[in-house]
Amino acid sequence: MKHHKILQRNLLGFLVTASIALPTAVQAQQYDFKACVDTALAQNPEMEVSAARINQAEAALSKAESSRLPQITLSVTGSHSDNALNVFGMKLQQRQAALADFGFDNNVAEQFGMGNFAHEPDSLNNPDAQSDINSRIEVLLPVWNGGKIGSYEDQAESMIEAAKNGDVAVQQFLTFNIYQAYEAVHAARAYIEVAKQAQETADSFVKTTRNLVDQGVVVRSEFLSAKVNQSAAKSALAKAKSEEKIALHTLKMLMNVDPNADVDVADRLDLQLPIKNPEDLVMMALASNPQLDAKRKQAEASTHEVRAAKSDNYPSFNMMLRQDWNDESLSLANSSYTVAGVLSWKITDFGVTKGSIDMANAAAAQKKSEARSEENKVRLQVLTAWNKLKAAEEQVLTNLLAVQQANEAKDLVMKRYNNGISTITELLAANTQLDKARAELVSARYEVNVQKAQLLLATGRMDTSQL
Repeated sequence: MKHHKILQRNLLGFLVTASIALPTAVQAQQYDFKACVDTALAQNPEMEVSAARINQAEAALSKAESSRLPQITLSVTGSHSDNALNVFGMKLQQRQAALADFGFDNNVAEQFGMGNFAHEPDSLNNPDAQSDINSRIEVLLPVWNGGKIGSYEDQAESMIEAAKNGDVAVQQFLTFNIYQAYEAVHAARAYIEVAKQAQETADSFVKTTRNLVDQGVVVRSEFLSAKVNQSAAKSALAKAKSEEKIALHTLKMLMNVDPNADVDVADRLDLQLPIKNPEDLVMMALASNPQLDAKRKQAEASTHEVRAAKSDNYPSFNMMLRQDWNDESLSLANSSYTVAGVLSWKITDFGVTKGSIDMANAAAAQKKSEARSEENKVRLQVLTAWNKLKAAEEQVLTNLLAVQQANEAKDLVMKRYNNGISTITELLAANTQLDKARAELVSARYEVNVQKAQLLLATGRMDTSQL
């Protein structure tokens, strides 16, 4: 009994030590479809590009709105000159002008008399250099500029809407790509199951054929054919596993996670269409496709650009308020103020404004044409995806029947082969037909889901909240 307890303790200690020494298996982080999309939307650089476009458009609106506010400018200008006009002006601004600056001094009065107006005073014409520091604060208030500011505001608002629609389009396109990669992982795993079944069957053929060769029922060439089929089955399985890795790498790239991270996917997500009628799907797409809405808003913004260009044909009126200080040193002495209203109307610039208007009109026509072209693309996208979906659904039904029939045919040929009636060539052909039918069924099911995703993308419904 004592030895038995000692043995139990030793065994328990060995198991604990072994469990500590053995490396623990790292579990792959599993993502369902929504988690994949959320991760991608939070980390994919395309979303940063889209956010930057929105910020740019919002900054343009802020700039346009700020143009209605006064512009306040503070400046300090220092100058030193012996130019007669500048010197006299500096003295006037500094409140220092005197009769001596006009040449009226005691010597002149005695020599020429006050009535000699032909005298050219040297102190006025050839003054000593003068210094002046002008400190100024100026307020410019725009009152009316032909509607240019309002046009820029409307243009910026349209561009914000375009950028937001573009952001939704990027989100939905990224969601579509995530779904395609997510579904590709499941499709690859279905291919792996098909390939495993094919390999198990191929292994069974090799074993059966070897026994029949040993019994003298079949010749060795049939055994070699079975071995070739076994090698092909192994190659197909390796290819299917490679496709799974590629699909997972694609998914990780879209999610912008570490390429070396161990990632796995959860259950498949079967998509449902909101409408099962191509005409209604086209109408839905034309009404709610975010990329199309972005193009339309860009076209709308271009019309406001035309209005802004036309505003140069109208008069403008602005107010100016200015406070100046002038002295020989930096100070707030000798102040003066100026209030001015400026009304200006450009009579002609010899075609410059007309050229700007023509350019804006051409750009607007281009944007409108691009919007109409996008409508045609969306319509074609819906109809193409619909027809491919119908073809894939028919293919699924056909392949289901083909799998059933190929499986029955393989069983019949197998029985005949085991009875020595059929050849290995016939058996391998029957099995190849079954493998092909199973693979085509996987492909058709994948195509069905992808085309449904295409339709949801075209109609603006490729959103996890609507799936």
